[in-house]
Amino acid sequence: MVAALVIRDPIVALIGFALVGIGLANVVPMLFIGATKVPGVAPAAAIATVSSVGYLGFVAGPPLVGSIAHGLSLSWALGTVVIGALLLAWGARRLPA
Repeated sequence: MVAALVIRDPIVALIGFALVGIGLANVVPMLFIGATKVPGVAPAAAIATVSSVGYLGFVAGPPLVGSIAHGLSLSWALGTVVIGALLLAWGARRLPA
């Protein structure tokens, strides 16, 4: 994603976005698995919580990115997606094994 934002070539952007999709495709299944392993929380409740937070992101994410793009630029807006992915990678270390 960073390469797509920095190089500004449509082919690079297409390849970059495809790689982002491939790289993030396993996030939801891993979150579901990790949520079911939290001690003291019923697996059904854990999956429901992860689903609720996921739907919140699905509903709130695009307007947030659009607002940033409208106020600043699309590059800044997609930069927030990069920051979110970095935070996701950092937080992945906390998932139960």
